[in-house]
Amino acid sequence: EDNSPRSEFSQLIPGLLRMGQVFADQKQLKTGDSFTIDWLPGTGTVITVKGVPQGEPIKEVAFFNALLRIWLGPNPADWKLKDALLGRS
Repeated sequence: EDNSPRSEFSQLIPGLLRMGQVFADQKQLKTGDSFTIDWLPGTGTVITVKGVPQGEPIKEVAFFNALLRIWLGPNPADWKLKDALLGRS
């Protein structure tokens, strides 16, 4: 919320609902299980769990950008992780 403009929130709702459903469908992720979120131009945000794409891609670019801002925005969830992702650690 600190990293996304309020005017963008309504655009994020469909993606947030879809991502919430992916988590609800995965009763448990175990150590070693993979979970990826990728932006594929022309396709959208693809959520993959254990190598299997989960449902239809989320087409709104605003959703993917908001996800990136969680870790790379001006107020990241974890400063050490942001620095590591940017090669600054």
